[in-house]
Amino acid sequence: MANRFIKAHPDIEKTISLYQDGMTQKEVGQELGFTQKVIMRVLKENGIKCRPPIPRTPGALSPNWKGDDVCYSSFHFRIQKLKGNPQCCEVCGTTDPQKTYDWANLSGKLNDPSDYQRMCRSCHWKYDKKHLNFKGAGRGRKANAS
Repeated sequence: MANRFIKAHPDIEKTISLYQDGMTQKEVGQELGFTQKVIMRVLKENGIKCRPPIPRTPGALSPNWKGDDVCYSSFHFRIQKLKGNPQCCEVCGTTDPQKTYDWANLSGKLNDPSDYQRMCRSCHWKYDKKHLNFKGAGRGRKANAS
């Protein structure tokens, strides 16, 4: 690494070339013997737009991966990353952009990507029978009157 008291400069052309070939700032710095901050400064001074810092190890390769030991919402987040945002309902066939669409789990096997179906929020709630959770729902008129 370069001594912080000596103003050493990396080769600008090589730095830009390595970065544009797909190396991260940290990898370029290691290759040239400088810190990531020095590489970032050189790129910025030369008008090179830096890529956002994205981990190189997605999914199961990540050290933060928990496997199947995650919460309900994490499974839905994985499906959304894998399949994208649903834009239509496979139950009623609507494609109205004003509606909200979800990935609905069909059988409770949360970690199975093939066990999800695109549904509008209305169909999803009906499928999950959430309408029965509202106060007084699911009971006849007589049940509400008494």
